[in-house]
Amino acid sequence: MAIPRGDLKSVLSLVVTLAVSYVVLPCRSFAESLTRPDGQQISGRLTTESGDIRFVPEKGSAAVPLERGSVVTFSPATPSALAGVPSFRLELGHGQYVSGRLGLLDQTSVRLLGGPSGLPVTVARAGVLSVTQRPGEALVFQDGFETLNSGQAGWQQVGEPELAEDPRFVGQHSLRIDNNGSSVTHRLAEPVGTGRLDLAFHDSGAVAPGQQWFVDLLFQGRSGPESIRAILGWSEETLAVESSGGISLAVQRLSRKPGWHRLNIRFGSDQTEVAVDDNELAHGKAPSGPLTEIRIASYSSGKPAEAPGVSAHVDDLRLFRFTEPSGGYETDPSQDEARLIVGDQLFGSLRSADSTSIVIEVLGRNVSLSWSETSGLYLKRRAVQGQSIQGLLVQMSWRSSPGNTPFDVDEIEGALTAVTDSALTIATPYAGTLKVPRDRVVRLRVLGRGQRLVVDPAAHHLGNELSLTAPVLDPPQPQRGPLEETFTLDDIPNAPAALVLDVLMVIGETSGNEYSKEVRDGALRTNVKINGMPVDYLNRHIMSSNEEPERIRIPIPQGLLRKGLNQLRIEQTGRAAEPDELDDLGILGIAVEFSGS
Repeated sequence: MAIPRGDLKSVLSLVVTLAVSYVVLPCRSFAESLTRPDGQQISGRLTTESGDIRFVPEKGSAAVPLERGSVVTFSPATPSALAGVPSFRLELGHGQYVSGRLGLLDQTSVRLLGGPSGLPVTVARAGVLSVTQRPGEALVFQDGFETLNSGQAGWQQVGEPELAEDPRFVGQHSLRIDNNGSSVTHRLAEPVGTGRLDLAFHDSGAVAPGQQWFVDLLFQGRSGPESIRAILGWSEETLAVESSGGISLAVQRLSRKPGWHRLNIRFGSDQTEVAVDDNELAHGKAPSGPLTEIRIASYSSGKPAEAPGVSAHVDDLRLFRFTEPSGGYETDPSQDEARLIVGDQLFGSLRSADSTSIVIEVLGRNVSLSWSETSGLYLKRRAVQGQSIQGLLVQMSWRSSPGNTPFDVDEIEGALTAVTDSALTIATPYAGTLKVPRDRVVRLRVLGRGQRLVVDPAAHHLGNELSLTAPVLDPPQPQRGPLEETFTLDDIPNAPAALVLDVLMVIGETSGNEYSKEVRDGALRTNVKINGMPVDYLNRHIMSSNEEPERIRIPIPQGLLRKGLNQLRIEQTGRAAEPDELDDLGILGIAVEFSGS
């Protein structure tokens, strides 16, 4: 059928527009599968049926209960580029991580801004093992524009830039730039050779010929100043990039769209990349020198237009520099540690940290650090039990940011309490209740039904030798003497109880290890006592080489646990001929569980 000329012109215009517009993801249906313990796979979806969480097959069969060992696999969407890449990651015990923007670390808790659902997450400090930045990046400068500070640490202002409550992306304000020649400029305390600038900006969609607003990056090139300018409005209906001083960029203009967007500028030793919402806007030659200045400004070629909506809003600005990882670190679980990018370490007592600075007491003196020089904080290991959780116990993983690297997947363990079309809700021992968007969930591994009390989330090395060969135990140096813990039970459920441990490098009694016979003869054992009574030994529950972490469950005899304070003791026996020669092994986490309660 022939298309009228006017309609054909509209169609061609639409095709061109779509070719340069931001990607709009269509509505997606759930594509989930259940793998049962026997290996059977069923397509369908996770749902709540009659108050119980079950898996419903797609062909209308009866709902399938979720039993221990079952795995539900999801097909997650890539998180929106608008949310940005989280700067920090909390480690919450063996294999458990939650990412976000760091709010505040104090003596009782660690607060993340922008957790899995975009809401703040507060984690008990005792449950946090480390606070680290993304590998290869260090946060140099961050501003959510809650204030406009002048001076070296803030912004130099020209004209009338102001803070606005609406629209805003994070916090309570955004920076507003009108078409009156206003600007804010931040000069870096130290130049950044390679890195990336990341910021959120709001486009009103207004078009005003001769009027522009832009983000400038100024570099100190070998032959003089060089610059990259991202032009984000208002003179045209497309975004653009300009460069000067020898930086040559190929530009693919993108159509403007009203609303919030994410600008990302990467500048490295060999290339520059400019993108908006992960859509490439420009790429090309790298600057010949380091970044020295960031400027956000407007420009008018004549009298400023009085068009409605000619204003720009900027929020959540972050500047990172790229770093090279260092190795060979020492570990001291009895102290807090600040690990510096250059490879140095400071041990002491961590007083506080936020998104810009860190204070750690070292030898009685407070030392201030910035995140631009610190790769991570590793907290003193303290055995403080978590909140008791109850219900369907699971391990849940989800995508924390755009990208496909393993680092961009977070995971946590807890009780799955709710399932809706939009989110899965999980109660955790130390991080409270988290709501994770359903379209970010990667996998759900069912651990069983019951009540779980984490006694100690941290790793321990039992034995007598320094661990230097793979797999290296954490910490490499063994602790002296038995591992002793206490935990408190408010009541004793009428259900089978078990001590649940994640272990590594335990010599199995029947695993075929060269020392297995000695274990069977009573040597090289790791024994468990509760409230002074022998319960069992770990080696009897290991059937493999245990070169990868395994979870073992040791039944606790009925009547051995008591209301109130309970004592756990894990102690070792040596070789028959060498009593001081012990099995070197790792205990990565300890919990008490009541099945089906």
